[in-house]
Amino acid sequence: MIERYADKEINEIWSDENKLKLWQKTELAVIEAMAELGQIAEEIYQKIAEILSNHPIDVNWWKEKDAEIRHDLNAFIEERLRFLPLELQQYFHQKITSYDTEEPAFATMLKESIDLVEKYYQELDAILVEMAKKYRFTIMNSRTHGQEAELQTFGKRVLTWLRDLRFDLATLRGAAYNLIYSKISGAIGSYGSIDPELEEKALGILGFEPYYGATQIIPREIYAPIAQALCQLVLTLDKIATAIRLGARSGRPIYQEPFGKKQKGSSAMPHKKNTISTEQMEGMGRMAKGYLGMIMDNIKTWEERAIEQSSVERVAWPDLFHVVIHSLKTMTRVLKDLVVYPDNMLLEIIDSHGCYASSEAKEVLRKLGVKYGLTTEDAYRIIQLAAFNAFEPTTEENELRINPPISLGLADMLLQKFQYEGWIKSKISIQEIIFYGKLRTSSQLEATEEDVQKWNQILKQIFAEPANEKRWNQIFLPSYLLKNEDKLYQEIIGT
Repeated sequence: MIERYADKEINEIWSDENKLKLWQKTELAVIEAMAELGQIAEEIYQKIAEILSNHPIDVNWWKEKDAEIRHDLNAFIEERLRFLPLELQQYFHQKITSYDTEEPAFATMLKESIDLVEKYYQELDAILVEMAKKYRFTIMNSRTHGQEAELQTFGKRVLTWLRDLRFDLATLRGAAYNLIYSKISGAIGSYGSIDPELEEKALGILGFEPYYGATQIIPREIYAPIAQALCQLVLTLDKIATAIRLGARSGRPIYQEPFGKKQKGSSAMPHKKNTISTEQMEGMGRMAKGYLGMIMDNIKTWEERAIEQSSVERVAWPDLFHVVIHSLKTMTRVLKDLVVYPDNMLLEIIDSHGCYASSEAKEVLRKLGVKYGLTTEDAYRIIQLAAFNAFEPTTEENELRINPPISLGLADMLLQKFQYEGWIKSKISIQEIIFYGKLRTSSQLEATEEDVQKWNQILKQIFAEPANEKRWNQIFLPSYLLKNEDKLYQEIIGT
């Protein structure tokens, strides 16, 4: 991974130094297990462990030897054997094959990397919990299919992000559970030269259990779900980032990612606050999917062993963890200092002309209209027509839509006219249109003048009753529409 996106701790986990240290740990565990099982004297293990401890692995020597013999594990063995007297060399890497040494080390590096992911995730989780509490009563429009939908609080939107991420973490933990398994079962996994008892004892020392059914390697079906869970976490972060990007668009942003006092958004346009951090998240998602694809392909191997997966795993796994950690750090920074505009959220609600309550309004109208012969279809069409009426363009707007300017000179004139004279938008809501029976026909809908007149008459009858008026006005209040959000807070963050 290039330095821009690399994490120092991930680099350390996947470094040659750490890998070789873990290889040596496996080799010593096998010798220790031999001593515990009475196959060799305890002092043999103690002497080997002491000598190797006193002579740290020379990574450069190992690299030179690897370049010469083109086998990194054999190069490691030679580097270690040069410090052992002849009578002790026979016990080092005895009866085992390369991947008996490498598999426990590889699983350990995965474990260490996942622990690091969890550490950075917990910081993000805490930030989202605080955000959800802070914006518990900050109302905003929701959107489905990009269109304004029902009312919600910004705190509730944050809760949905938090719940998704917690699900992803649980998925990762579930996938990582299988890292309890490893193998030291010989060249094809059938204990041709090593006893199963020795494998079990050595793996126990390292904190693993035997995977019965391995070939020369652990089947990559064990590791692939971990990559899938990591990718899923990045894609959820990308989903959150996309929501922030959508809310940050020019005009009337409802929130924006933090922008430094010395930051520049564009080389050409100084006014810009480009969403570079959240945009980058989409790129992180693409990389995560790429690495996942490589790791999934590693499930297939020729018979008991071939080497295709080796080169992929040297690159794809550390890089995938770099992507995950970078994504967590980026979104933690963005969400910690997210700039939120509750005023613009309110203006957006007002601009919806009451349509945020259209679903509840339809249901109430169905019930109130029964005694007046109003059908379910009528109730739906009344709300629909009222919404179309509320968004009906003014005469000037309609004229401009029908006859757009035919020259830049006319465009200049129109801009100045509307800039200085103002563009007065109607604030009438479906709440008033329906309550007062002021439906009008619309060229966009089939309802006839006769239909509209009948509906208006019924609406006036319905709302002549004071109880119905009270009930109608109530459904446009946030306190009524959002009363059940408490359930989400109780279930997700326990408050």
